Amino acid sequence: MLFKYIAFHYLKNMLIILMGLTGLFAGLDFLMNGSSLPSFNIKVLYIFNKWQESLNLLYPLAIIFGGIWTKIIFIKRNTMGAIYALGVSRVEVFRPFLFISLATYLLFVGLNFTSFAIAQDTAKALHKNEYNIKRSEDLFFKYNNSFVYIGSLLPYEKRLENLTIFELEDDKVIRVLSANSASYHDSEWLAESVTQKSKAIDIDGNPILKIEQIERLNTLKGYHPKILNSIYEDKQLTLYESLIAKKLLTTQGVGTYKVRSDIYGKTVLPLFSIALLMILIFRFPFHARYMNLGGTTIKALGGTLFTWGGLFALQQMGATAVIIPELATILPISLLWVYAIYTLGKAKKRI
Repeated sequence: MLFKYIAFHYLKNMLIILMGLTGLFAGLDFLMNGSSLPSFNIKVLYIFNKWQESLNLLYPLAIIFGGIWTKIIFIKRNTMGAIYALGVSRVEVFRPFLFISLATYLLFVGLNFTSFAIAQDTAKALHKNEYNIKRSEDLFFKYNNSFVYIGSLLPYEKRLENLTIFELEDDKVIRVLSANSASYHDSEWLAESVTQKSKAIDIDGNPILKIEQIERLNTLKGYHPKILNSIYEDKQLTLYESLIAKKLLTTQGVGTYKVRSDIYGKTVLPLFSIALLMILIFRFPFHARYMNLGGTTIKALGGTLFTWGGLFALQQMGATAVIIPELATILPISLLWVYAIYTLGKAKKRI
Protein backbone atom coordinates (compact mmCIF):
# COMPACT_ATOMS: atom_id res chain seq x y z
CA MET A 1 0.00 0.00 0.00
CA LEU A 2 2.77 2.42 0.91
CA PHE A 3 4.55 1.74 -2.39
CA LYS A 4 1.37 2.43 -4.38
CA TYR A 5 0.60 5.55 -2.35
CA ILE A 6 4.01 7.16 -2.93
CA ALA A 7 4.19 5.99 -6.56
CA PHE A 8 0.75 7.43 -7.34
CA HIS A 9 1.57 10.87 -5.93
CA TYR A 10 5.00 10.96 -7.56
CA LEU A 11 3.67 9.90 -10.97
CA LYS A 12 0.85 12.45 -10.76
CA ASN A 13 3.20 15.30 -9.82
CA MET A 14 5.78 14.30 -12.45
CA LEU A 15 3.15 14.23 -15.22
CA ILE A 16 1.77 17.62 -14.17
CA ILE A 17 5.25 19.15 -14.31
CA LEU A 18 6.10 17.39 -17.59
CA MET A 19 2.92 18.60 -19.28
CA GLY A 20 3.44 22.10 -17.90
CA LEU A 21 7.08 22.39 -19.01
CA THR A 22 6.52 20.90 -22.47
CA GLY A 23 3.32 22.85 -23.02
CA LEU A 24 5.12 26.08 -22.16
CA PHE A 25 8.05 25.18 -24.45
CA ALA A 26 5.83 24.30 -27.41
CA GLY A 27 3.44 27.21 -26.79
CA LEU A 28 6.15 29.87 -26.67
CA ASP A 29 7.76 28.48 -29.81
CA PHE A 30 4.41 28.50 -31.60
CA LEU A 31 3.78 32.12 -30.59
CA MET A 32 7.10 33.08 -32.18
CA ASN A 33 6.88 30.96 -35.33
CA GLY A 34 3.24 30.00 -35.83
CA SER A 35 2.30 33.04 -37.90
CA SER A 36 4.64 31.95 -40.74
CA LEU A 37 2.95 28.55 -41.14
CA PRO A 38 0.58 28.39 -44.14
CA SER A 39 -2.43 26.38 -42.91
CA PHE A 40 -4.22 25.11 -39.82
CA ASN A 41 -3.17 21.49 -40.46
CA ILE A 42 0.49 22.46 -40.75
CA LYS A 43 0.21 24.50 -37.54
CA VAL A 44 -1.21 21.51 -35.66
CA LEU A 45 1.55 19.24 -36.98
CA TYR A 46 4.20 21.82 -36.12
CA ILE A 47 3.10 22.33 -32.52
CA PHE A 48 2.70 18.55 -32.05
CA ASN A 49 6.27 17.91 -33.24
CA LYS A 50 7.65 20.74 -31.10
CA TRP A 51 5.82 19.21 -28.15
CA GLN A 52 7.45 15.83 -28.88
CA GLU A 53 10.84 17.53 -29.13
CA SER A 54 10.29 19.22 -25.76
CA LEU A 55 9.23 15.90 -24.20
CA ASN A 56 12.53 14.31 -25.24
CA LEU A 57 14.48 17.28 -23.93
CA LEU A 58 12.70 17.99 -20.64
CA TYR A 59 11.56 14.65 -19.25
CA PRO A 60 14.73 14.29 -17.09
CA LEU A 61 13.86 17.59 -15.40
CA ALA A 62 10.29 16.39 -14.82
CA ILE A 63 11.65 13.25 -13.13
CA ILE A 64 13.62 15.39 -10.66
CA PHE A 65 11.12 18.22 -10.16
CA GLY A 66 8.31 15.71 -9.62
CA GLY A 67 10.37 14.04 -6.89
CA ILE A 68 11.17 17.36 -5.23
CA TRP A 69 7.53 18.45 -5.30
CA THR A 70 6.31 15.13 -3.92
CA LYS A 71 8.87 15.13 -1.08
CA ILE A 72 8.04 18.74 -0.13
CA ILE A 73 4.30 18.01 -0.05
CA PHE A 74 4.91 14.97 2.16
CA ILE A 75 7.09 17.05 4.49
CA LYS A 76 4.58 19.91 4.75
CA ARG A 77 1.75 17.49 5.54
CA ASN A 78 3.96 15.59 8.03
CA THR A 79 3.45 12.50 5.89
CA MET A 80 7.16 11.71 5.95
CA GLY A 81 7.27 11.84 9.73
CA ALA A 82 4.29 9.48 9.94
CA ILE A 83 5.88 7.06 7.46
CA TYR A 84 9.19 6.96 9.33
CA ALA A 85 7.31 6.57 12.62
CA LEU A 86 5.97 3.27 11.28
CA GLY A 87 9.55 2.01 11.00
CA VAL A 88 9.86 2.44 7.22
CA SER A 89 13.45 3.11 6.09
CA ARG A 90 14.57 5.86 3.70
CA VAL A 91 15.52 3.21 1.14
CA GLU A 92 12.00 1.76 1.19
CA VAL A 93 10.57 5.26 0.71
CA PHE A 94 12.82 5.78 -2.30
CA ARG A 95 11.81 2.55 -4.09
CA PRO A 96 8.59 3.99 -5.65
CA PHE A 97 10.58 7.02 -6.88
CA LEU A 98 13.18 4.71 -8.40
CA PHE A 99 10.56 2.48 -10.05
CA ILE A 100 8.61 5.36 -11.67
CA SER A 101 11.70 7.30 -12.76
CA LEU A 102 13.35 4.20 -14.24
CA ALA A 103 10.16 3.22 -16.07
CA THR A 104 9.91 6.76 -17.48
CA TYR A 105 13.53 6.64 -18.63
CA LEU A 106 13.05 3.26 -20.35
CA LEU A 107 9.84 4.50 -22.01
CA PHE A 108 11.61 7.47 -23.61
CA VAL A 109 14.64 5.39 -24.64
CA GLY A 110 12.20 3.10 -26.41
CA LEU A 111 10.47 6.06 -28.07
CA ASN A 112 13.84 7.20 -29.41
CA PHE A 113 13.94 4.08 -31.57
CA THR A 114 10.91 5.48 -33.43
CA SER A 115 10.14 8.64 -35.43
CA PHE A 116 9.68 10.37 -32.05
CA ALA A 117 13.46 10.97 -32.13
CA ILE A 118 13.30 13.06 -35.34
CA ALA A 119 10.46 15.37 -34.27
CA GLN A 120 12.87 18.32 -34.25
CA ASP A 121 13.73 17.86 -37.94
CA THR A 122 10.06 17.43 -38.83
CA ALA A 123 9.21 20.70 -37.08
CA LYS A 124 12.05 22.49 -38.88
CA ALA A 125 10.86 21.19 -42.24
CA LEU A 126 7.31 22.37 -41.50
CA HIS A 127 8.58 25.80 -40.46
CA LYS A 128 10.64 26.16 -43.64
CA ASN A 129 7.78 24.90 -45.85
CA GLU A 130 10.00 22.00 -46.89
CA TYR A 131 7.68 19.22 -45.77
CA ASN A 132 7.03 18.21 -49.39
CA ILE A 133 10.71 18.10 -50.32
CA LYS A 134 11.78 14.47 -50.49
CA ARG A 135 15.29 14.75 -51.90
CA SER A 136 18.78 15.78 -50.86
CA GLU A 137 21.25 17.25 -53.29
CA ASP A 138 25.02 17.47 -53.76
CA LEU A 139 26.28 14.84 -51.31
CA PHE A 140 30.02 14.21 -51.22
CA PHE A 141 31.64 11.68 -48.88
CA LYS A 142 34.30 9.00 -48.47
CA TYR A 143 33.60 5.33 -49.19
CA ASN A 144 36.43 2.80 -48.65
CA ASN A 145 39.29 4.02 -50.89
CA SER A 146 37.01 6.22 -52.96
CA PHE A 147 35.16 9.49 -52.83
CA VAL A 148 31.53 9.56 -53.88
CA TYR A 149 29.44 12.39 -55.30
CA ILE A 150 25.65 12.11 -55.51
CA GLY A 151 23.74 14.74 -57.42
CA SER A 152 20.33 13.90 -55.90
CA LEU A 153 19.21 11.38 -53.30
CA LEU A 154 15.56 10.38 -53.06
CA PRO A 155 15.47 8.37 -49.81
CA TYR A 156 11.76 7.50 -49.90
CA GLU A 157 12.09 6.11 -53.42
CA LYS A 158 15.42 4.43 -52.54
CA ARG A 159 16.97 5.97 -55.63
CA LEU A 160 19.79 8.36 -56.41
CA GLU A 161 20.73 10.35 -59.49
CA ASN A 162 24.04 11.46 -61.01
CA LEU A 163 26.36 9.08 -59.19
CA THR A 164 30.11 9.60 -59.57
CA ILE A 165 32.76 7.50 -57.81
CA PHE A 166 36.40 8.59 -57.73
CA GLU A 167 38.61 5.58 -56.93
CA LEU A 168 41.99 6.44 -55.40
CA GLU A 169 45.35 4.72 -55.12
CA ASP A 170 48.29 6.38 -53.38
CA ASP A 171 46.21 9.58 -53.16
CA LYS A 172 45.76 9.66 -56.92
CA VAL A 173 42.58 9.14 -58.93
CA ILE A 174 42.97 5.95 -60.94
CA ARG A 175 39.39 5.46 -62.08
CA VAL A 176 36.14 7.38 -62.34
CA LEU A 177 32.79 5.60 -62.45
CA SER A 178 29.61 7.48 -63.29
CA ALA A 179 25.97 6.55 -63.74
CA ASN A 180 22.78 8.49 -64.29
CA SER A 181 20.96 6.65 -61.52
CA ALA A 182 21.15 3.83 -58.98
CA SER A 183 18.63 2.00 -56.81
CA TYR A 184 18.91 0.38 -53.39
CA HIS A 185 18.60 -3.43 -53.22
CA ASP A 186 19.68 -5.93 -50.55
CA SER A 187 21.78 -3.50 -48.47
CA GLU A 188 23.68 -2.05 -51.46
CA TRP A 189 23.20 0.28 -54.41
CA LEU A 190 22.86 -1.08 -57.93
CA ALA A 191 23.80 1.15 -60.88
CA GLU A 192 23.32 0.12 -64.51
CA SER A 193 24.92 1.42 -67.72
CA VAL A 194 27.97 2.71 -65.86
CA THR A 195 30.67 4.69 -67.65
CA GLN A 196 34.20 3.88 -66.53
CA LYS A 197 37.06 6.27 -67.23
CA SER A 198 40.60 5.22 -66.45
CA LYS A 199 44.16 6.00 -67.41
CA ALA A 200 45.80 3.63 -69.91
CA ILE A 201 48.94 3.43 -72.07
CA ASP A 202 48.73 3.18 -75.85
CA ILE A 203 51.01 1.11 -78.08
CA ASP A 204 53.46 4.01 -78.29
CA GLY A 205 53.72 4.24 -74.51
CA ASN A 206 51.72 7.44 -74.25
CA PRO A 207 49.09 7.89 -71.52
CA ILE A 208 45.52 8.00 -72.83
CA LEU A 209 42.03 8.18 -71.36
CA LYS A 210 40.24 4.85 -71.64
CA ILE A 211 36.43 4.93 -71.62
CA GLU A 212 34.42 1.74 -71.12
CA GLN A 213 30.81 0.81 -70.45
CA ILE A 214 29.97 -1.49 -67.52
CA GLU A 215 26.62 -3.21 -67.53
CA ARG A 216 26.06 -2.98 -63.76
CA LEU A 217 27.87 -1.93 -60.61
CA ASN A 218 27.18 -2.83 -56.97
CA THR A 219 28.49 -0.21 -54.56
CA LEU A 220 27.90 1.67 -51.28
CA LYS A 221 27.19 -1.50 -49.32
CA GLY A 222 25.41 -0.80 -46.03
CA TYR A 223 24.46 2.78 -46.92
CA HIS A 224 20.71 2.68 -46.34
CA PRO A 225 18.99 5.63 -48.07
CA LYS A 226 17.60 7.13 -44.87
CA ILE A 227 20.88 6.80 -42.97
CA LEU A 228 22.83 8.17 -45.93
CA ASN A 229 20.46 11.13 -46.05
CA SER A 230 20.61 11.79 -42.31
CA ILE A 231 24.39 11.48 -41.85
CA TYR A 232 25.43 13.82 -44.62
CA GLU A 233 22.53 16.26 -44.33
CA ASP A 234 23.11 16.74 -40.56
CA LYS A 235 19.68 15.45 -39.60
CA GLN A 236 18.44 13.63 -36.51
CA LEU A 237 18.57 9.84 -36.35
CA THR A 238 16.59 7.33 -34.35
CA LEU A 239 18.63 5.28 -31.89
CA TYR A 240 18.60 2.27 -34.20
CA GLU A 241 19.80 4.36 -37.13
CA SER A 242 22.48 5.96 -34.95
CA LEU A 243 23.84 2.54 -33.98
CA ILE A 244 23.93 1.44 -37.64
CA ALA A 245 25.51 4.77 -38.67
CA LYS A 246 28.21 4.43 -35.99
CA LYS A 247 29.11 0.95 -37.22
CA LEU A 248 29.13 2.13 -40.84
CA LEU A 249 31.27 5.21 -40.22
CA THR A 250 33.72 3.21 -38.12
CA THR A 251 34.30 0.77 -40.98
CA GLN A 252 34.96 3.74 -43.29
CA GLY A 253 37.47 5.30 -40.90
CA VAL A 254 35.32 8.42 -40.54
CA GLY A 255 34.97 10.28 -37.23
CA THR A 256 31.98 9.19 -35.19
CA TYR A 257 32.02 11.96 -32.57
CA LYS A 258 28.62 13.35 -33.46
CA VAL A 259 26.89 9.97 -33.74
CA ARG A 260 28.41 8.70 -30.48
CA SER A 261 27.46 11.89 -28.69
CA ASP A 262 23.91 11.59 -30.01
CA ILE A 263 23.66 7.99 -28.76
CA TYR A 264 24.99 8.95 -25.33
CA GLY A 265 22.70 11.98 -25.23
CA LYS A 266 19.65 9.75 -25.65
CA THR A 267 20.72 6.84 -23.45
CA VAL A 268 23.33 7.92 -20.89
CA LEU A 269 22.68 11.62 -20.25
CA PRO A 270 19.08 11.20 -18.96
CA LEU A 271 20.38 8.84 -16.26
CA PHE A 272 21.63 11.90 -14.37
CA SER A 273 18.01 12.57 -13.39
CA ILE A 274 17.68 9.30 -11.44
CA ALA A 275 21.05 9.79 -9.72
CA LEU A 276 20.24 13.39 -8.78
CA LEU A 277 16.76 12.37 -7.61
CA MET A 278 18.38 9.78 -5.33
CA ILE A 279 20.74 12.40 -3.87
CA LEU A 280 17.98 14.95 -3.27
CA ILE A 281 15.50 12.46 -1.76
CA PHE A 282 18.09 11.22 0.72
CA ARG A 283 19.43 14.71 1.49
CA PHE A 284 16.04 16.24 2.26
CA PRO A 285 15.15 16.24 5.99
CA PHE A 286 12.01 14.30 6.85
CA HIS A 287 10.37 17.05 8.94
CA ALA A 288 9.67 20.72 8.20
CA ARG A 289 11.13 21.89 11.52
CA TYR A 290 14.57 20.69 10.42
CA MET A 291 14.70 22.70 7.22
CA ASN A 292 14.13 26.08 5.62
CA LEU A 293 11.51 24.87 3.17
CA GLY A 294 11.78 27.79 0.72
CA GLY A 295 15.55 27.95 0.74
CA THR A 296 15.96 24.19 0.38
CA THR A 297 13.52 24.09 -2.54
CA ILE A 298 15.29 26.91 -4.36
CA LYS A 299 18.68 25.24 -3.85
CA ALA A 300 17.32 21.92 -5.12
CA LEU A 301 15.74 23.47 -8.23
CA GLY A 302 18.77 25.68 -8.92
CA GLY A 303 21.20 22.81 -8.44
CA THR A 304 19.16 20.63 -10.80
CA LEU A 305 19.09 23.26 -13.54
CA PHE A 306 22.80 23.98 -13.11
CA THR A 307 23.68 20.27 -13.32
CA TRP A 308 21.42 19.71 -16.32
CA GLY A 309 22.83 22.75 -18.14
CA GLY A 310 26.42 21.73 -17.46
CA LEU A 311 25.90 18.16 -18.63
CA PHE A 312 24.04 19.33 -21.73
CA ALA A 313 26.88 21.75 -22.57
CA LEU A 314 29.45 18.96 -22.17
CA GLN A 315 27.40 16.69 -24.43
CA GLN A 316 27.34 19.37 -27.13
CA MET A 317 31.12 19.78 -26.78
CA GLY A 318 31.45 16.03 -27.33
CA ALA A 319 29.34 16.30 -30.50
CA THR A 320 31.76 18.87 -31.94
CA ALA A 321 34.84 16.81 -30.93
CA VAL A 322 36.06 19.46 -28.49
CA ILE A 323 36.04 16.66 -25.90
CA ILE A 324 35.85 12.93 -26.47
CA PRO A 325 32.14 12.02 -26.15
CA GLU A 326 32.92 9.38 -23.52
CA LEU A 327 34.66 11.99 -21.35
CA ALA A 328 31.97 14.58 -22.04
CA THR A 329 28.98 12.40 -21.10
CA ILE A 330 29.79 8.99 -19.62
CA LEU A 331 32.45 10.18 -17.14
CA PRO A 332 30.41 12.95 -15.39
CA ILE A 333 27.30 10.75 -15.26
CA SER A 334 29.37 7.93 -13.75
CA LEU A 335 30.81 10.29 -11.11
CA LEU A 336 27.33 11.52 -10.28
CA TRP A 337 26.13 7.95 -9.85
CA VAL A 338 29.10 7.13 -7.61
CA TYR A 339 28.10 10.00 -5.33
CA ALA A 340 24.44 8.91 -5.46
CA ILE A 341 25.38 5.38 -4.39
CA TYR A 342 27.54 6.85 -1.63
CA THR A 343 24.52 8.87 -0.47
CA LEU A 344 22.44 5.69 -0.56
CA GLY A 345 25.01 3.90 1.60
CA LYS A 346 24.89 6.67 4.19
CA ALA A 347 21.07 6.68 4.13
CA LYS A 348 20.97 2.98 5.02
CA LYS A 349 22.70 3.81 8.30
CA ARG A 350 20.06 6.37 9.22
CA ILE A 351 16.33 6.21 9.91
